Amino acid sequence: MAALSGLLPGWLRGYRRQWLAGDLTAGVVVTLLLIPQSLAYALLAGLPAQAGLYASIVPLLVYACVGRGYAQSVGPMALTSLLTAATLSRFAEAGSSDYLALALWLAILSGLILLIMGMARLGFIADLLSEPVLAAFTTATALLIVLSQLGPLSGLHLPGNALPHYLLALWEQAAAWQASSLWLGLAVLGLLLVSRRWGAAALQRLGIAAPVASVLLRAIPVLAMLAGTLLPPAWQVPVVGPIPSGFPSPVLPLIPLSQLADLAMPAFFIALINYVQGLSVAQLLAARRQESVDPDRELLALGLCNIAAGLAGGFPVTGGLSRSVVNADAGANSPLASLVTAAAMLLLIFLATAPLALLPLPILAATIIASLLSMLNLASLRRAWLAERADAVAWLLTFCLVLLLGVDSGIMAGVLVSLATLLWRSSRPHIAVLGRVPGTHHFRNCLRHAVESLPGVLMLRVDESLYFGNARQVRQVLLSRVRQEGGVRQVVLVMSAVNRVDTTALSMLEGLDQALQQAGVELHLAEVKGPVADILLRAGLADCFAGRVHLSTQAAWEHLAGPVDYQI
Repeated sequence: MAALSGLLPGWLRGYRRQWLAGDLTAGVVVTLLLIPQSLAYALLAGLPAQAGLYASIVPLLVYACVGRGYAQSVGPMALTSLLTAATLSRFAEAGSSDYLALALWLAILSGLILLIMGMARLGFIADLLSEPVLAAFTTATALLIVLSQLGPLSGLHLPGNALPHYLLALWEQAAAWQASSLWLGLAVLGLLLVSRRWGAAALQRLGIAAPVASVLLRAIPVLAMLAGTLLPPAWQVPVVGPIPSGFPSPVLPLIPLSQLADLAMPAFFIALINYVQGLSVAQLLAARRQESVDPDRELLALGLCNIAAGLAGGFPVTGGLSRSVVNADAGANSPLASLVTAAAMLLLIFLATAPLALLPLPILAATIIASLLSMLNLASLRRAWLAERADAVAWLLTFCLVLLLGVDSGIMAGVLVSLATLLWRSSRPHIAVLGRVPGTHHFRNCLRHAVESLPGVLMLRVDESLYFGNARQVRQVLLSRVRQEGGVRQVVLVMSAVNRVDTTALSMLEGLDQALQQAGVELHLAEVKGPVADILLRAGLADCFAGRVHLSTQAAWEHLAGPVDYQI
């Protein structure tokens, strides 16, 4: 019995009875949210609607067993769906059997990549995307998804995955808009937006308790779907179409190795985006309970969830922000809430797929648009502009590239922009001229503080590690400062902010020392950190700077100032 108990997830072994009511309520509420989302996101990915149902069930079960987030809801997401469509549209026609086979393999490959990253403890790889770049990518992608849904909202077919494609298709099909589809979609969209903005307050004014009001608001998209299935055929609104009943047997269709190779890089970027999003959701929820998140454990959990989604006939999945927050707000205390949601979805696909076949596509498009409007976050651009202009430029560049090239190329552009921004900043480090605050041992930037200096001594602090990307720039700035000051006989390079040096930087320091000596200037080093000192020693530069390496800036000051004359 003890051995069997050890196989159970930790949350289940320590489950408390008082958690049950909250978990059951949260499971039902998330189900109401997940039903329209799962169908809509499958269609957005270019897949049959049932693929969204399959991808919404198995990952919930897997994460409940191996994940650590108490309210994390893993399943299809709008961003992942658009990435899937953008990737697979290059290799097969949407909705075809080849397209579906590639979707399964895309989920499995991204899951394997996440799994390998987790076993190799590569959780830090999420840092490849800076916050401004990720915000720009998310905003541009949300805008693309909204534009893509103008097609089903108005009865049109909008091919492509970038802004020029959508605009061209809208122009070419301007005369083919279906009034019935458009009015239905706009009416449901207006209902969803109004209920989201004022629904809770209106229900509470009617005397409905807040928990009940929350459930009613979450049920509005489902109620709109049910109402849509009752529309008269005369409306001629496009519908989802037949959805097979039951759960499919795990099948893994064989595809050529060349196609697997083609999917490898897109699968990596989808895995990266899914991990960044899933980790951010897990951290947000953990912070509410003052808990911590293990990034490597999240990698493993999301990897297994994606592999399971692929084997179950789904497509790539991740932790959904809206669903997870709703799960937590509805009272989820443990992953049992996700198990309740999975059980409810299973009942749906076994007992109620027939009504779903009559669901109008404009209603699904309205639910996607309503859920994504909150992701159009231009405030992040304003914040970046006020804080750091380089981040703002990176934001704008990523935003434009995603809109113009599509999300698949936009991911690669986002990573490159993040790395390019990092290299640009570090290649132009801040170099401050230091002086001593009178009466203290503190040294500060002479442009910001009233400080004193020694005649013929120039103290410079480099606020960056030294490496091949900035070695030449640092050398030029230092020599230029010496020429500008005039009369400099001693230069102290304060290395308190230098955490690393590479071979190029070592050569730069050696050449700089020789150049200054030829000009009659002596170079000193101060506050050299231990790891950097070890590198200088191994490279033989410690002997070159013998007697000119000082423990602190104050020690360098006292050494260059000479002995104090205490005679009266």
